[in-house]
Amino acid sequence: MIRPEDTTDLPSPPLPRENDLSRRYLRMIEKWIPVGVEYFTKWPNRPNCGHFFGGCHWYGNDTNAPAKAFALASLSPEYNEKATGVSREQLREMAIQGVRYLCFTHDSGPEDCVRPAVGLGRPENCNTKWGERGKGFFRESQCGHGIAAMSLICLLLRDHIDEETWMMMARVQEDYAGRFGDMPPKSGVYWDTQMEENAWTAHGLTSCFLFLSRHEKAAAWEAMARRWMYSTCATPQDAYDFAPIGDSTARALTARTYTTLPDYWAENHGMVHPGYTTSGVRSLLSCGCLLKLWGRDLPPELFWNRKRVYEGLKAVTDGAGYAQAMQGMDWHYLPTVASETPHAIASVFFDDPDAAALQLRALRNGELRQEGNGGAMYDREFAQKAHDQQDPMIMRETTILGTASLYLFHRLMGPGAKPTPEKTLEKRLAGVRHYPHAGFVHHRHPKGQTSLAWRNSIMAMPLTREGIYTIAPCTDSYLGRPRVQGRPDSHRLQSIRVSEYDDGFAAAMVMDRCQESLRQQVLFASLPDGRVLSFERFVALEDVTVEGLDQGFLRVTNEHFPLLGDNCRGARVLHRPDGSVAYKGWLGDAESDDVIDTLDHPAWLNIDDRLGLRFSGTGVTIYHNRHYFKPYRAISDDLTLSSQGGAKAVKAGQEVGHLGALICPEQKHRATTSATLLTPKGPAEGVCLVTDGFLAAAHFGEARRSCAFELPRPEEIPVYPGATVEAKKNRLRITVVLEGRSAVLLQASRTLTVKGDIRVETTPDGAAFVTNPGKGRLSVKIASGKGKGGTRQVGAGQSRSL
Repeated sequence: MIRPEDTTDLPSPPLPRENDLSRRYLRMIEKWIPVGVEYFTKWPNRPNCGHFFGGCHWYGNDTNAPAKAFALASLSPEYNEKATGVSREQLREMAIQGVRYLCFTHDSGPEDCVRPAVGLGRPENCNTKWGERGKGFFRESQCGHGIAAMSLICLLLRDHIDEETWMMMARVQEDYAGRFGDMPPKSGVYWDTQMEENAWTAHGLTSCFLFLSRHEKAAAWEAMARRWMYSTCATPQDAYDFAPIGDSTARALTARTYTTLPDYWAENHGMVHPGYTTSGVRSLLSCGCLLKLWGRDLPPELFWNRKRVYEGLKAVTDGAGYAQAMQGMDWHYLPTVASETPHAIASVFFDDPDAAALQLRALRNGELRQEGNGGAMYDREFAQKAHDQQDPMIMRETTILGTASLYLFHRLMGPGAKPTPEKTLEKRLAGVRHYPHAGFVHHRHPKGQTSLAWRNSIMAMPLTREGIYTIAPCTDSYLGRPRVQGRPDSHRLQSIRVSEYDDGFAAAMVMDRCQESLRQQVLFASLPDGRVLSFERFVALEDVTVEGLDQGFLRVTNEHFPLLGDNCRGARVLHRPDGSVAYKGWLGDAESDDVIDTLDHPAWLNIDDRLGLRFSGTGVTIYHNRHYFKPYRAISDDLTLSSQGGAKAVKAGQEVGHLGALICPEQKHRATTSATLLTPKGPAEGVCLVTDGFLAAAHFGEARRSCAFELPRPEEIPVYPGATVEAKKNRLRITVVLEGRSAVLLQASRTLTVKGDIRVETTPDGAAFVTNPGKGRLSVKIASGKGKGGTRQVGAGQSRSL
């Protein structure tokens, strides 16, 4: 039986003064308070109780999130009662009533105290208790965040908390500690990481040992909480790290418990997932704020690998503050607030000025989104109508918790580092990053980000600087999605070779799909200026019936956010050779609301003057202006560059379909019409794509070979380091030596004009030698690039350096 003397004797701690960042979050809370009040309801089953948003959401989150926001706002000396129309006393009362409701309806409360029979979320939570007793580790431990929020409220409002409420809260803590206080951390890396579970269990146990700080088991609970903190971001290589951590070592703490891939990403729901990867970093905030309030130092276990994890997230953050989902996203794509949380943490704890700049990006985005919704997280009418994979979107109003947590974080920890200027930030973050264990390569360039993934979801993402406000991170984007009769899809990677450059990459991938009945061959190259050259083909490995093949699928975000400018106006214009068509984005009631347009092999398309596409594929092009979403992830349209439907028999060795493309982020449609994409002819196992200034080539055979590609002779002959270029009459031949199943990206160092035949051999470091194979003298002029304007005279049969 828990006793009052087992609980903390700490008085309500004073909070530090407001600062510029905490004030901005306070203003957001203030704008939201009328929304929370609107959805607050008294609960008549016990005195002085109430809940928010129906009181039946998962793990008590319906009520603990608004209650925390209300409690924190009530304590600010700068809280503006006139702006909200709600007094501090009223905020405090609703927060306490929320805590009491949660205590009574928790597993540790009286048996007859259950949640309402009807709520706003899913019905299975109604007329039940929360605490999830008997429902397994995942659901039971997930209550840790909510329990911690309740204990935080009770400490901050201790002067207003009666003994009954305080002791009910103590019983909730004791119940959680009893379940997990002697349980070692869980291990899990692939498919579903244990990073998030270990983080919320650490949070819950931290709440327990702090609230019950005089309990005889408090020290043991603290020791176990620190193990959970450490194991939140543990990697396999940590088992070989002998660095001291507290009274132990990294090796000893790791043992065989891993949650994080060796390149510091986490995958959940079968995809490398930035949302879940952030959970490891977020634990610094959640546990850190509790410890700070109780006057405790943050232990080294809480910092383990957090900075390493954050570095990956930082590199993939887009112009609005969202992390690019390289293998797709299974939640709604554009949450209103708190995407800046990992950046805020890195700014404060790692003194990272780049993180501070990224935080301000996302914060401004959240402020504008909220203001456009009149203070709510989501548009009122939309939130009642839309439904994600779990609940009506109205339940996402509880994401005010993220804003409240960031407010407290900056009150306690200060504003963090001085932000890096935007131009400097982009230069610093630019470059190529290859994550072989996560299974993707990423390029941050002047016009956005490009990624290619070969694990879990076989896909590629070309993003502009506007990020996922333009192209949504749908699973299986861009690369082919085959359907073969009697052969369910499967992924058998045969090879992936990535050639990395300082400012681009070229990858060759060979993957067997559909129970190894099809071979997928991919060349994917990201150019320094952000353009992409890509080629994909599918070849049958046995006689099959192909039921369909979609290639070049992109999900086009088509949301309306009033204050976010032209890109979020609720419409997209598809520019195409026969004109331009506008497609409005809105939420419908049935699939019959959708509009589907089929285009017969257009040579180019441009999405809203934001993304240019030159392409050639086997199938027809489809633009699907969607209005019916089940579940909702974003109001968005679907563009498929090459779609083949209907069953067709394909013999072994035959091609099923192909798509070659030039993708140009941030390109106006008039520029797309004149963009160059050439596909020279070459060996059967090779492919080559040429555009202005660049060449990308791949060899899908297993052994090294010299690959020669031919195309019509252009007016200016390109010179590619590492290649031999031969111009003979009206043909141009480009020869590249390629390793088996490899790719190369070559940038033309210069172009030449010459009348007559010529051979140009160029070393990888750029030294070029021209040979005149003819019988007369050649005058070679350097038309562009290094040595522009210079001329070389080359005698018959002679060679000269340029």
